[in-house]
Amino acid sequence: MRNLVSRTRRAVLLAAGLGAAMACGAISAQAQVKEIPIGFVLPLSGGAATIGNQTKQGAEIAAEQINQAGGIRSLGGARLKLIFADSQSKPDVGVAETERLIQRENVPLIVGAYNSAVTFPATEVAERYKVPWVVTGAVKDEITERGFKYVFRPNNKAIYDAREQIDALDLLKKETGKGPKNIGLFYEGTDWGRSHAANIKKLVKERGYAISLDESYPPNQTDLSAQLLKIRSAKPDALIVVAYTPDHILFTRQLAESRLYIPYGVHSVGGGSEDPNFYKAVSPKAVEYMFVQDDFQVDIMRAAKDPAIIDADAKFKAALGYGMNSYGSQGMSNVYIVKDALERAASVDREKLRAALAATDISSGPALVTGYQRIKFDDQGQNTYAHGVISQNLNGERRTIWPVENRLAGVKPVWPLPAPAAR
Repeated sequence: MRNLVSRTRRAVLLAAGLGAAMACGAISAQAQVKEIPIGFVLPLSGGAATIGNQTKQGAEIAAEQINQAGGIRSLGGARLKLIFADSQSKPDVGVAETERLIQRENVPLIVGAYNSAVTFPATEVAERYKVPWVVTGAVKDEITERGFKYVFRPNNKAIYDAREQIDALDLLKKETGKGPKNIGLFYEGTDWGRSHAANIKKLVKERGYAISLDESYPPNQTDLSAQLLKIRSAKPDALIVVAYTPDHILFTRQLAESRLYIPYGVHSVGGGSEDPNFYKAVSPKAVEYMFVQDDFQVDIMRAAKDPAIIDADAKFKAALGYGMNSYGSQGMSNVYIVKDALERAASVDREKLRAALAATDISSGPALVTGYQRIKFDDQGQNTYAHGVISQNLNGERRTIWPVENRLAGVKPVWPLPAPAAR
């Protein structure tokens, strides 16, 4: 009996000692972190590749700035290492890449995935593994409406985008005494397009507009002639368009060729119309007077004062041939949000990072390159201070027209639009 007790005591002491050693080892390992892997799931190939690569560029610039400035100081100067995974804009690929980043790369946090159709299921995987996820770009409302604890979205959700478009219509109508009575909807048929269209339909009913066209289409079209005939037949006073870059290029070219007159214009919600590659691919005349809902005030960079933002704009331009845009700024902002959380957590532990993200309250610095005044998440993980702007293409430049407070001096919206023959 004595031998049994003795053996038991030795086992307990051994286990306690081993546990203490493991704890010390964990603390030591924590203190000796040299590099922090941050996972990114983005569409680096496929239909949204230009957007994914712009986000990637902004993120890489931010990580370089942070590392050159001394890394994560609360972790002894640990450097950020961004690990990119290509979703190809495909939900199944995005889910598989999320699993890989968590299981094989052992990342403590993931950023992604731009496409709502990818982000929605991929964040379910992250939630299951209890890995914090910072959303970039994806706006589907339900992403932050599922009671998840590990998902945080700094940018707009779909209802915000839709509300901004209708608010801009209301503002222009109030300023001029003229405006549309009915609105057409033309949108890509995945999660993003359907979510935006559903929100527009809710809002127009409240604001007194009629819906004259409700037309979705499958992505990656080669011809939109049939849909343009439907638009012509419906005669919308204004047309809201939801399209990624390739489809938006095709639609814009074919719309210009058709010389179809939409008196209160095409109102595009981000996507392709935020992409500089879109403007390279279409004639300036084809986009003249087009309205764009954007998560970044493209005409405000000239007034930027933050040295990190000025530096990032120059590096972005050197790398891609054009200045900072919505997607580059979101990539940059995401990384600075991650830096803020790491500094406060002083840890790469996922639970501590989740708690730090939940307590985020940023009101200055390069994380606000997107144009927000504040980043603070509600109990669902949504930044309720997120907002965008509405711009109009005027004389070859995108100029902010909504909200009024964001208009630069001398900017005057064209409303209603002149007929194609008069342009």
